[in-house]
Parts: sequence; C-alpha cells; structure tokens
Amino acid sequence: MVKTSREKRHHPGILFSPERISRVLDGIFDYPLTIVEAPMGYGKTTAVRERLKTAGARVLWQRVDHSSTVSFWNDFCRLFSAVDDDRSLSLARLELPDDSVSRREAARLIEQIELSVPTILVIDDYHLVDSPEVNGLIELLTESEIGNLGIVLVTRFTSFPRLEELSLKGYLLHLTKELLEFTPEEITGYYRACGIRLTDVEAGQLHAATEGWISALYLFMLEYSATGGYNPAKSVYRLLEEAVYAPLAGEMKEFVLTMCIFDSFTYEQALHMWGRENTAGLLAELTGRSAFVTYDSPSGTYRMHGIFSGFLKEILLKEDTARRQDLYRRAAEWHQGIGEHAAVRRYFYQCGDFDSILLSLEQDRSNDYSAENKELLKQYLAECPVEVKVRHHYALLIFALHLFVHNERELFGQVCGEFRRNIAADASLDEDLRHRLMGEFELLLSFTAYNDLKRMSAYHRKAYALLNRPTSLYDRKVNWSFGSLSVLCLYYRESGKLAEAVADLHEALSCYILLANGHGAGAGEVMEAERYFHMGDLDNAEISVHRALTGARSHDETNIVLCAAYLQARLAFARGDFPGMFDLLRQMRADMTSRKDYHFLHMVEICECSIYANLDQKDRIPAGLLEDDPGSVRLRFLAVPMFNIMCGRVLLINAAYLKLIGSADSFLSLASVFPNLLGQIYTHIYLAAANQEVFREEEALASLRRALTVALPDRVYMPFVENGDYIAPLLSKLAGEEGCRDGIARILALYETYRRNKERIIREYFTAARPQLTPREMEIARLAAAGLTNASIARQLQISANTVKMALKNIYAKLAVNNRALLARRLADLDR
Repeated sequence: MVKTSREKRHHPGILFSPERISRVLDGIFDYPLTIVEAPMGYGKTTAVRERLKTAGARVLWQRVDHSSTVSFWNDFCRLFSAVDDDRSLSLARLELPDDSVSRREAARLIEQIELSVPTILVIDDYHLVDSPEVNGLIELLTESEIGNLGIVLVTRFTSFPRLEELSLKGYLLHLTKELLEFTPEEITGYYRACGIRLTDVEAGQLHAATEGWISALYLFMLEYSATGGYNPAKSVYRLLEEAVYAPLAGEMKEFVLTMCIFDSFTYEQALHMWGRENTAGLLAELTGRSAFVTYDSPSGTYRMHGIFSGFLKEILLKEDTARRQDLYRRAAEWHQGIGEHAAVRRYFYQCGDFDSILLSLEQDRSNDYSAENKELLKQYLAECPVEVKVRHHYALLIFALHLFVHNERELFGQVCGEFRRNIAADASLDEDLRHRLMGEFELLLSFTAYNDLKRMSAYHRKAYALLNRPTSLYDRKVNWSFGSLSVLCLYYRESGKLAEAVADLHEALSCYILLANGHGAGAGEVMEAERYFHMGDLDNAEISVHRALTGARSHDETNIVLCAAYLQARLAFARGDFPGMFDLLRQMRADMTSRKDYHFLHMVEICECSIYANLDQKDRIPAGLLEDDPGSVRLRFLAVPMFNIMCGRVLLINAAYLKLIGSADSFLSLASVFPNLLGQIYTHIYLAAANQEVFREEEALASLRRALTVALPDRVYMPFVENGDYIAPLLSKLAGEEGCRDGIARILALYETYRRNKERIIREYFTAARPQLTPREMEIARLAAAGLTNASIARQLQISANTVKMALKNIYAKLAVNNRALLARRLADLDR
C-alpha cells in the first residue's frame, strides 16, 4: 500500500482534460470525419463531450445501446428531428441504407437538411453497430463534404476498409488511445485538480500501474479517498468491488443489479423495474456519487459505464436463475407496454420464455422483413421446444412467410410440414378456428406454386372457401411484385402461352384480391398491357395501362402503379415523346418522395436506369450500381431477373462485353428458377450482342436463335427492338431461316421507327445542341436549385405557382434532370 500526502478535501468526480488532448480535438472542426478509437475506459466520450461544450456548434449526439442495426437507424433518424422533422421522418421511412441506391438517397436527404450553423454529429459506442452498411453510409457522407456537418465516431475499434485512403485524401482525422493516455505530469495535474498532491515518484508509480488509463486512475483515486493510499497490484474489477460497489448500501446494490441489464434506461423504465417509490431518490444519489452512472438530460436517459455494467453483470450471473429471469421478464413487459415487440422477444428469449416470444410474434405479425429480423426469428424457432410450438400455429405461419420472402425454401418446407402435423394433432381446435388456420395455410402454400398461375389460383380458391374473409396473415405492406417493374417478367413462364398466362393471372387475381384486401389490384391489366407493348401494339398497350392505373389507384397499390408508369415511360420512348417520358420519370420519384414510400426506391431507380441505358446515357447511371447484391433486402429474389435485364443493357453500353458474357450463366440461372422467360430472352439477346462485338459471330447467331425460338411464338418483339442497335445486322442474317422470316421482318420494321425516335431524342436532349433555357426559365431554375419552394419562387417573381410548376417541368425535360439536387449540379456545369 502506497501512502500519499493528503489535503483537507478532495473531489474525485472532477473532470480533467489535458490541454494537449483539447488541442488535438480541435481538428474535429477541420475534417468531415473524426474517429476517436480506444479501448473501454480511456475517457473517449468525456474528452469529446467536454471539447464540444465550448465549441459554439450544434451537437447531435447518438449513443448506441446495442448491436441491432434497425434500432441504430431509428435512433440515427430521430437525431435530425429537431433540425428537420420532415427529413428525419423520410430517413426513417427509407430504413437502414444497405446498398448504393439507398445510401445515395440517405445522403441526398441529409444534404437537403438546412444546417444554418456548424453541426457535429457524434455517434458514441459506434463499435456496437459493426455494420458494413452503416460504414458505407458514413464514408459516402464523409466524401460528400456536406456544408456545416462534421461527423465524430467514438468507438473501441473500427472496421472501415478504406480507413487509410480516407486519411490520405484528407477526409479523416483518426485519433487512437495513445492520445488519451495520461503522462505522469498529467496524472499529477489530474490528482491535484481533485485535491490530491502526488510526488513525482508516486505519479510515476501510478503511470506504470495504469499506463495512463483514466478509468484505472479514477479507481485508484477512489481507493485513496477511502483508505489514504492505493495498491497498484489490484485489478480493475477488484478496485470496482472495493471502491465503488462495496460502499453502496444494500438497497442501492440491489438497484444497480436490477438496472445493469440495460445499456441505457429512462426514469419510467427504472420505476417499472424497481417498482418502489424511492426510485428517483436512488437515481439522484447514484448519479451524484459515482462517475460510473451518468444522466443525459437531452435524451432523458441514464447510462452505466461499460466497465461498471460489465462488473455488475458478472455478479448477476452468480445470482440464482429465477432472479435473472424475473428481471428479464420485467424488461420484456416494459417494452411490451410501449409496443417494441422486437425488444419484447429479445428479453423473453433471455429468460427462456418461448411461449411469450411466439405470442408476441402473433400480436405484431412482425412486418419487419429485414434480414436481421429473419435471422432472429430463425434462432428463436430453432431453439423453441416442440411442445411450445404446437400451441402457436399462427406464429409458425408468420415465420414461414418470412422464410418464403427471403427464399429460404428448404426451411420454409420444413416449417410448413411442422404446421400441418401440429394442426392434425391438435384436438382442442374448434371447427371455425381450424378452417381459418387452414385457409391461411392454403394461401401461404400458394407461394410454393409461384409462378404457375393455374396452381396458385387453385390454392386461392381453396383458401377463400376455408377463410370466407380476408387474410390476417400479412398486410398490404408486402410489395406484390416483390420489387419487379414488370408483371410479365414475373409470370411469363412458357413459350407460346403468353396470352393464356395473361388470362390465368386475371383469373387468379379475381379470388386473391378478395383474400388480400385489394392487394395486387391492376396487376392483370399491367401484364396485358405489357403483352401488347412487346408485340409492338402500342395503342392497345396504352388502353390497358390506363385500366391498370384505375384499378391500382383505387386500392392504393403503389407498386402496381409504378409498374404501369414504367410501361407508360417505355411507350412514350417508343413514340419519341421525351418530355412526356421524362415527366413520368420525374413524377414517379416525386410521388415516392412526397409519400415517403422508400420501399419502392429500387423500383424507381431501376426504371430510370433502364430508360437511360436504352438511351445510351452511361453518365446518368450511378457508379457502382452493378456491384450491389441484387438479392439484398431491398430487391427480393423474385425481382432479380428484372434487375438483370437492366444490368445487361448497362454492361452493353459500357462495352463490358466479356463481363456480360461471363455473367450470362448467372442471369440465365436466376431466370430459370421459376422460370422467367423474359429474363431469358433478354439475356440471350445480350449474349448475341456481346459475342458479336468480340468477333464471335457463330456464338452470337446461336444465342440470337435461342432468343427468337422462345419469343416469336408469342410475338414478343420489343426486347429485340430495344437492342436493335447491336443486333440488327444479326437479325438480317437470320431473316431467311424457317420460322423467323415474318417475326424478324416485324422486329426490323418496329426497330426502324424506334431508332429514328431514339436518335432524335439523343440529338435534341443529350448533345451540346440541346435546347437552352430561356432567361425566365434560368431565373426559375436558379431559385429552385437554391432550395426555394414553388410558392416562394412565385412570390419573388410575381407569377403564379402554377406557372412555376409548368416552367420547372420544361426545365427538367430540357436539362434531363429529375430533382432539384441534380438541377443544381447541371446549372453548375453550365456555368463552367
């Protein structure tokens, strides 16, 4: 035991930050991103918080409580509500950005937030996220260098793959634990500020024992306060035991053990868990006497330091199982009271109450179709005892639906088999409930027949006969087309039977729409319109697409409306109506944004990219689009063939012929699972084009023959027309072959009109000679790009808001942009 000279009074709770650390932290204001990385207990959070207190900047502080990326994103979005509530809500509706498309949209929304003063966004305990998706967003925000926004990550470790690159480019200030380690001189200053004088020898001994670690220095100071000396040989947990935990009164010990299961908690939460009137007093005493429990007034939450909560959890593990289970049960009940079902299931899992887990699943139907939630459900159901699952038939149906959405086909079959056995063995079910459950099961089984419309329709009729009411298994938030912009792509499965497939879809939907409260309304008319379009019958296609829009809008089926709008855009393209086509694209994105329907973001993005790819506009297609995983949570497996149709054309116009040839097997494999003939037709066309470009004519002709063999029996011409710029000479060579003559003649005739319209669009709107803005249009464009609303522009220019609206429509078409952010960039280009 080392004894030190003692002053009359000492104050271990005083905060102390060496000037050296503060000077380095000034760099927060010079870099878009700062990472403060050090192990637990190095004072990272305190150092950053104290520096920002006097910075004169707005601070948005997020403390990460656990590893759920969904919870992280919800908290991240709420940070911005005080600055821009509308865009905060938009970010939440977007959901966690997990690919380049959604990351760009998130960055765009954040960039639109008006930050009138320097704003520092701090994410504390960032290591708990440990997510490549979140890292990708942080990197994008960093490189965007958003005005008045700096980002600070406080973390125990980082996993950014581009850390060194960001530092070398001057985007990142990366600070490590060496910055936060106190020198012997700083230890002396820290102890002196707290009322304790150290000799140089004592400071050296403390430095040797702690290596400048602030948490250990604080604990040794507490020991000194109690004993007048310290023992450098003691471990941190033993110091916590003697200096922090042991001095607590018995009731206070029970209280901290009760609350240590939470990373952070509110007063109301503590009151629920503790259940006694002295809760407020205990919290006040606890925060007043210990630096290991703090209160954050902006969020109204209490938080235990990680070292202290880890120590308490080890003690709790030694308590009897019943005590721990009671705590977890109370925690679950708290979250149940505020409707946080994911947390309910997490805490019931901690106490092994699988009955309550499945009951929670039945209550909220778990509309979260994220991969993270799916994995949690798989874990719960895998460990759930058989005798519990037999009591929760509905929960098994919900779980099976999640498995189908994520293409977990083998496990889906296993769960369906288990459900069937459980129902057969359950003698307690009355006839009505048995019929309802079996009706829901028949509806679920209809997905196993996807995309065989006759079999699906048979399941639908059987389900409706049993249910005689709409399903409660899932709601209409599930995207009917799974993110595909083409209904025909989903259900065209047999060559020569496309007209029959259209009739089959109408028949199947007649019952399904009743079962699903209007889900899928208009889809039959979209497929009919697509069939006419692919035959080159544009007038009948337009008539059918208007019928589709009427049906879809009457049931608020946004994804079907998008399918119809995409087809309308293609019709406008084929007729050479670029302003009409572009207005449709702009309106699609505007509607999605105004309604905050970000579930449809990928549909809008694929639509735009497909149109620009057919116009050969490489620079309009986002970089990195082809590197995304098309099977991500945002694009369901069933929509991947449609995504690949767009990707193939993008590869062609980028002259990535070898990559396209190498990708073709994957494209064909994915388009053969159900099958999807449209995806196969396009892929064979792309193969023909790519092989021709690398002087492999025989392979090119063979691929084109395969495409024609599938397509011509149904008069599917437009895939060939859209790619006539690559395959027209090949088509001419095959025109004399048996069975191809009439079809190829029709394709080449359609292509001649299509080619002229396309060349005129490119000449008028995508070359240096495109129409210039009038002086009035330029005036309106600059005000719109500066962020003014239509009403504000109208007032400033003393014109009507409708005039502004019409002018912006023309401006967007002339400059080939579809939002104000792109408008600002295009104007900047024109000014150069």
